[in-house]
Amino acid sequence: MMTTLLAIAMAVTPLLGIVGALWLAKRAEVRRDARYARQIALTDAIHRELGAVAAPTVTQRGGGWLVDMMVPLDRPATVAAILGVTERAFAATEGAGTGTLRITLTPAPRGSRVTGAGGPRPAIGKPARLAA
Repeated sequence: MMTTLLAIAMAVTPLLGIVGALWLAKRAEVRRDARYARQIALTDAIHRELGAVAAPTVTQRGGGWLVDMMVPLDRPATVAAILGVTERAFAATEGAGTGTLRITLTPAPRGSRVTGAGGPRPAIGKPARLAA
């Protein structure tokens, strides 16, 4: 009787390991998809309201979210608008377990391709010729 139970336990152990590994992989996939969905929604909201002034990255840390983006710190009104859009975007999904929200701002490089109005700057150099 004891030998039979030991044989069954030895046969089931690898199956339990595989099921556990698949469960962990699925859990990681769900978290990654949630992170990508939040990042896309936030980027779309910023671009819809302000143009291409920032491209945030969103990660999940502990029980909350971390938003990291480069912004034009020399334009405080634009930075304030970006922060407002970010807060509204995360408040809209409050029911989905937002947790804490941390925002990290880093200065955008001086040569960024965004103007004060949010539109792209013209290309520098000779324009490409179109084939006739």
